[in-house]
Amino acid sequence: MTRKSSGSAPTAYRADIDGLRAVAVLLVLAFHFRLVPGSEAGFIGVDIFFVISGFLITSILKRQLDEGTLSLASFYVGRVRRLAPALIATLVLVLAAGSLLLFPEDLISLTQQALASQFYVSNVYYWRNVNYFGLRMNDVFLLHMWSLAVEEQFYLLYPLALWGVHRYQRKRFWAAVALALLISFALNIIFVARKPEATFYLLPTRAWELLTGALLVLAEARRARSRLADEMLSLFGVGLLAAALVGYREDIRFPGYFALLPVVGTACLMLGGVRRTTLTSRVLSFAPIRYVGKISYPLYLVHWPLNIFAGRWMAGRYHLGQRFAMFAVSLLLAAALYHLVENPVRRRNLLALNGHLLRAYAAGLAVTLLIFFVVQQTDGLPQRFPREAIRLAAYVNDKSPPLSECKFTGEAPLSDASFCKIGKPGSQPTWLVYGDSHAWAAYAVFDEWLTLKDEAGLFMFRQACPPLLGLHLLGDEGICHAFNLSIATFLRRHADVSNVVLVSAWREALEGRLTTAPDLLLSKQASLRLFDEQFSATLTYLHDIGKQIYVWEPVPGARGSVPVVMARAVLDDEPARLEFTRKRYMAEMDFFFKALKRNRHLIAASFSPSDALCRSGRCAAAIDGQPAYFDNSHITRSTRDFWVRMLQDSEVHRRIGEPGE
Repeated sequence: MTRKSSGSAPTAYRADIDGLRAVAVLLVLAFHFRLVPGSEAGFIGVDIFFVISGFLITSILKRQLDEGTLSLASFYVGRVRRLAPALIATLVLVLAAGSLLLFPEDLISLTQQALASQFYVSNVYYWRNVNYFGLRMNDVFLLHMWSLAVEEQFYLLYPLALWGVHRYQRKRFWAAVALALLISFALNIIFVARKPEATFYLLPTRAWELLTGALLVLAEARRARSRLADEMLSLFGVGLLAAALVGYREDIRFPGYFALLPVVGTACLMLGGVRRTTLTSRVLSFAPIRYVGKISYPLYLVHWPLNIFAGRWMAGRYHLGQRFAMFAVSLLLAAALYHLVENPVRRRNLLALNGHLLRAYAAGLAVTLLIFFVVQQTDGLPQRFPREAIRLAAYVNDKSPPLSECKFTGEAPLSDASFCKIGKPGSQPTWLVYGDSHAWAAYAVFDEWLTLKDEAGLFMFRQACPPLLGLHLLGDEGICHAFNLSIATFLRRHADVSNVVLVSAWREALEGRLTTAPDLLLSKQASLRLFDEQFSATLTYLHDIGKQIYVWEPVPGARGSVPVVMARAVLDDEPARLEFTRKRYMAEMDFFFKALKRNRHLIAASFSPSDALCRSGRCAAAIDGQPAYFDNSHITRSTRDFWVRMLQDSEVHRRIGEPGE
């Protein structure tokens, strides 16, 4: 193994680094496939990859800079040769599967994601689009490409920066790298609470992880030789990775300070294995582990699309056995891509000349662009499926408009102008309808209902935020708390708004997301107790300031995306299998109905979607042959007449003294 005093990279192959790659990719797969308990922190595998990448790239660049042999053109062509073949092959497979299996809306989204992946801007695309009303996890077939985009953006800018520093400030080379690391880490700490999505996805707040690997090039060249130190350093690295896996909680902002555990842990493992074979590096160098490391790149590429396609196809039947099967398929497909595509191109057995490689790469980009434009211009190639299947699948868009003008974003105090107006135009509002995204989904229902009553109202919503005073939603920076406090203050000051409708899924407590502070994770039982307390407190407050209170009970929902499953059932000529029993629904939401019953004396009426949908003992997912929900729980806009009748029936029950449940 050769070295240079300036900190040049070792030129020898290190089997333990391939072993680390295996650890990284297996952590990610265990997390995504939900294979074992406690794998919720498996995403730290990406951080391990970042450190490894920073080390290897800096090793190459620093050696070539010192030797005067660096060619930026050759470097970038090398990156294309290393990364593009497996990526293009994966995208071809995913787009082919999408063209066969996905309905138009999903195919349109897939081609957008493929284009973002090809141009290495996936991290920006998902930062801007993965949210409550845009793309969600189960819609995002290429979500994992965000990390590849971060690395490629780093590879694009980093060599230029190193070249400039090496040429003009050579004595301060490593100081410049360290300064860039500190700046990036500081940005991460500053913005992880304020802008968590941007901090997670974007290069400026992630670069410090790659730069940690870069500094290892200097550190490994200057370390004293000590076998005991290497062993202890490696074990310390294992301990830090274990601490990250065991210590992660849902309320931890990531990356933040917590990412130091996997990043420093990886650095210790890599540094400990430099000069001699430690116990840890011997384990990492076992042939099977090393092989998984060699195929880790295609394995990372293929596993997530397989997981999403399988989950969509099997819906509620995607259990542990099926997930392990998809894990095995991922390994087999990754091995095939490695041996048939990645390795032959990398070793120049295919596309040996750089000109041929670049022309093939350009052709891949052109094909992706062509597919994108064809799919966009044809609205998702609907002619691939029977008309009835397309009709049903189109209900994924049967929803309220975004209504950004009455989505609460933190502004206070509220005035009449802060709300959307519903009901009879020009009339004085006497109603306020507010709640979470289920209020948004029911916007047209309440608008028509009040219009028929010849009355008017105000409307506002905040996604995922139940309309309850004095609580927080985990990780939302206090906006849910501010939303409810602002509404309460507005209602106290406006006696003319005498009727209040609370609309929610009422499931946040069941999911353990209700808490007493934005960054405090409560147990599920504590979250349920908090709901019970604040449900009573909210109703009491509204009652005491003279409001008539109405409660929209939780919708039963369905076992999958109703439009997609119904459309798929048409293709397969099978029942949709979306329904479940009213008994199951009542048992699951028992905490809510107990709270409702205890506070019945404070409310004028409750509106019961379960009474409307579950009369047969099973909770219907369709109304007169059309989806009741545009996903698995948000009601479709076109069924508003059905829901308006439900509201009207509840009023009749109230007038004759019957309960609204």
